[in-house]
Amino acid sequence: MNDNENTTMQHQQRLDFDAPAASVPERRLQPEPEHVATDTSLPPPLVRPDRQIVYPDATTHYDWPPATELHDRDTITVDRISEDIDGPAHRFVVKRGDTVEAYMGHNRFHTGQVIGISHARGEVRVAWDDTLARGGWFKVGAIYPAPEPEPTTASNGTPLAAIVEQLNAENAPPGGWSDRDRVPAPYEFAEFKELWTNGLRHKSYAEYRSQFERLSRSHDELVAELQSSYKAPKLKAIAANLGDWHARQNTKQQNAESIYRKMLASFLLDGVVSVAMGESYVEAVKTKVLAVTEDQWLAHYAELEAKQTERREAIENPRDLRDFRLFIEARGEAALTNEQMARWDSLHADLSRERRAENGASAVVTRFESEEARDVEFTIKQGFHDKRRCPLWIVQIGARVERETYRELLAKAKQLGGWYSSFKKADAGFQFLSEETAERFTGLLSNDADRSDVLAGRKERKEQTAAERLHELADQMLERADETIARSEASRQNTARRADIQAGVRGRAHAEAALARSLHSVATAISTGEATYLDGIRHRTHLEELDRVLMLARWGRLRAIRTATPESDYGYGLNPREEEKRPVSEDDIRYAAYPYPSFSARHLADLVRECRNKRGLKLLSARLTKRLPRSSEGNDFITVRHEHSIELVADFASRAKAAGVDCSRVIDQLAPYQRLQRACLGDIHELRAALREYLPHRAAVRGDDPVRIAERELIGKKLPGFFPTPPAVIEQMLELAAIEPGETVLEPSCGKGDIVLAVKQAHPQSPVTAIELNRTLADVLAAKDLAVEFADFLSHEGCYDRIVMNPPFENLADIDHVRHAYECLAAGGRLVSVMSESPFFRQDRKATDFQRWFASLDGHSIKLPEDAFKGADAFRQTGVRTRLVILLKDG
Repeated sequence: MNDNENTTMQHQQRLDFDAPAASVPERRLQPEPEHVATDTSLPPPLVRPDRQIVYPDATTHYDWPPATELHDRDTITVDRISEDIDGPAHRFVVKRGDTVEAYMGHNRFHTGQVIGISHARGEVRVAWDDTLARGGWFKVGAIYPAPEPEPTTASNGTPLAAIVEQLNAENAPPGGWSDRDRVPAPYEFAEFKELWTNGLRHKSYAEYRSQFERLSRSHDELVAELQSSYKAPKLKAIAANLGDWHARQNTKQQNAESIYRKMLASFLLDGVVSVAMGESYVEAVKTKVLAVTEDQWLAHYAELEAKQTERREAIENPRDLRDFRLFIEARGEAALTNEQMARWDSLHADLSRERRAENGASAVVTRFESEEARDVEFTIKQGFHDKRRCPLWIVQIGARVERETYRELLAKAKQLGGWYSSFKKADAGFQFLSEETAERFTGLLSNDADRSDVLAGRKERKEQTAAERLHELADQMLERADETIARSEASRQNTARRADIQAGVRGRAHAEAALARSLHSVATAISTGEATYLDGIRHRTHLEELDRVLMLARWGRLRAIRTATPESDYGYGLNPREEEKRPVSEDDIRYAAYPYPSFSARHLADLVRECRNKRGLKLLSARLTKRLPRSSEGNDFITVRHEHSIELVADFASRAKAAGVDCSRVIDQLAPYQRLQRACLGDIHELRAALREYLPHRAAVRGDDPVRIAERELIGKKLPGFFPTPPAVIEQMLELAAIEPGETVLEPSCGKGDIVLAVKQAHPQSPVTAIELNRTLADVLAAKDLAVEFADFLSHEGCYDRIVMNPPFENLADIDHVRHAYECLAAGGRLVSVMSESPFFRQDRKATDFQRWFASLDGHSIKLPEDAFKGADAFRQTGVRTRLVILLKDG
C-alpha cells in the first residue's frame, strides 16, 4: 500500500467515525434510482419517413440505386450521405407541393411550399405564403424535410358575439334574461370590418348606440384579438389604412391600441372631437358619441344620403368642374368620352381665362388720388381731328399742375382711350373720340369710371389688326407656294433623282399652301369673333406648333393601340396600319401633351459652370444651380413644368446668348412652350380646347395629284419599249385619224394612257378600247381612271373603225404590231401609228417584206422631226428617228 492510499483511508475513517455520535446525522437509506440505458449511438428518427429513403443493406452511398429512377417533372432527390438531425444517411425525395425547410444562413431556416423544380439547374423553388407570390429558387442541397402541417379545421365563420347571443336565447329562463343576468357579447374586429365595408352605415339608431357601447366595453378583448389574430406587419397596414401616420414606427401593441381608438372615432358623426384638459381621447370620444340623439343621427345620415346621391349623379353625368373631379377620382380620366373631355377642357379653359382677365387690366378707372387733381377745374370743348377726319372732345384744365399730377391725369386719360395733345395751342388738352368718354374723365373728380367698353373696343381693334396681318401673311405664303410649284413643274425631271427632289420641293410648297389656307380660316374666325380659344393666334408659328402637337397626339394614340391590341387581333379590332391612313380627328386630341421644355441636365450644368463667372450671370447661375436636380447617370433629361422655373431658365438663356455663350439647344427646347404661351394657351386644357376649335379650320395638304405621283414612280424604271407619245405628236395623230362621233377606237399599246385620254377628251362619244401588256403601268392607268385590258395585243381579235397607236420599236416589233392592227381594222377604217425609220430602210427579210406589204396598201407616211421624242414635253426621251404611218382599209 502506498502513501496516497494510506492517506485516503485515514481520511475516510475520520469522516465516518471521528465525529461525535450526537453530531452524526442519521443516515436514511435511499432507494437507488433506476437508470434507463440509452443508446446514444442510434441516429435521430426520420422527419418524413414517406420522403426519406434509407438503404440499410448498402455499405456506402455508392451502393445506393441510381436516383434518376425517382425523377420526374414533379420530383427531385438529394442524397444525405451522413447522418444528421433529420435522421441517418438517406435519400431525400422532394416533390412539388411538399412542405420543406430552406437553409437561409447560419441557424436560419424558413419553412415553405415547393412550387417549382428544375432538374437542369438542380434547384427547387419554395414559396413562403399561401399566395405563392414570395419565395425563391434554392439549390436542392439547401432543402431539408419539414413535418407536414396539421390540417386546420375550417371555421364556421360565426362571430363570437353571435354565438353568445344564440346561447343566451337557447338557455334563457321562461321570463327571459334580465340585462343584469345576460352575458355581454364582446365586440369583435370582424363586426367592424363588415361595418367598414358598408360605409360605416348602421341599420338603426339603436344598433348604432348598442355597437358603440359594446365596443367601448371591449377594449381589452379587442386589443388581445388584434394581437393574436394578426402579425405585426398586418397590424401596421390596418392602422395606416385607418389614418395612423405613425403606424410604421409603432410597436404591435401600440398599433392595436391605435386601431381601437380609430374604431371608436369612426362612430363620430362629424369625425371631430375636442379633448378637454385632463381628459383622455377615448373618454372624449365616448362622451360625444353617447350624447348623440336619434334626431341628430337621422339628420346626419339623411345628409350623407343626399351627398351620395349627388355624387352618383355627378359620376353618371358630370356637368361642372366639381362633378368632373368626382368622376375622375372614381373612374379615371381615361373613362371620359370625347364629349365629356371636351366639356371638361372648356370649363377649365374658361376658368383659366377668367383668372387671367382678373389679373389683367382692370375694367374700373379709380378716381383721382392726389389733392391737386381733385381741385382741377375741367372744361370740355369740341374739336376736329384733321388726320382721322373725325370730331374730338377736348378736356382742358384751368391752370398748370405739377408734373406728378399731370402724369396721373394722363394715365387716367389713356385708360379711357384718350391722349394729351398740344399740337394746336387753342385745342391743347386731353382729347377723346366721344363726348361720353370725356365726361367720364371729368367725373373721376368724385367717382370711379367703368371702361369695359374701352377694353372691349381695344380688344376688337387688336383682333382686327391681327386678322388683317394674318390674311396678309397667308396671301404671301400662297403666292410663294404657287411660284415654287410652278418652277418645280417647269424643271427637268427626266431622272428618278431629279423627280424625287422636285417632289420634295412641291411637297413643302403644298404644305405651306395648306398652312396659308388654315391661316386664312383662323383669321376670318378671329375677325368675326367666332374664335374662342384661337383668339391669341398671331403668327404662322403658332399654327405650326398646333399642327406639331396634333401629329404627336396622333402617334401617341397609335402607340396606345399597338400596346393594347395584339398583332394577331388586327383583323378584329382597331388596326394601327389602317389608323395611320386616317386623318387627325378628335379621338387623337385626348393624347395631346403640353410641350413643357425638357433639358439635358448635364448640358444645363455645363452651361451654368461656363457662365458662373460671367458678368450679369453670377446670380442667375447660382439660382439655377439650386434648381438643377441631382439626377442619376441613367436619367439625364429633366422636364421643367413650374412656370417660375421655366422663366428662370429662359432669362438665363437670353442673357447667356447676349454674353456670347452657345445655348441654342436650351432656346430650341423653350420655343414650343413659349409659342403656346404667347398664343394665350397656358395649360393642357386650353391647348386641347384650342385643338378642337382648330380642327375645322385645318386645311388638308393637297399635294401632287395621284396621276403625277404614279407617273413619278415610272421615272428611272427599265421598261422595254416604253416611250410615251409627246403631246404635239398626239395632236397630229388625232388630226390624221379624223375620228367621227360614235366610231370605235383602239389603242393597242396604251402605255401610260396619254393617247387614250386625248381621244376621250376630244371625242367623248366614241368608245375607246385600250390594251397594255406591261402590268407595271397598272397604277398610273388606275390613277387616270382608265379601263385597260392587260394582255398581249398580238393575240387580240376585234374590229375597230379607228386605230391610233405607238407600238414598241425594239427588234422591229412595230412591224408586227402594225400588221396585226391592220387585221383588226374594219372596212373603211383608218390606222395611224408611230413607227421607227428602221422598217423603211433596213434590208433584212422582215423589213423588206413589210416594205412590199406597205407599198401594196392604200397608205402613206410622214416623217417626224428628229427631236420629236426629245425636249421638256417628252416623258422619256429618245433619239430614234420616227415617222407617222397612215393606212386606209378599203370598204
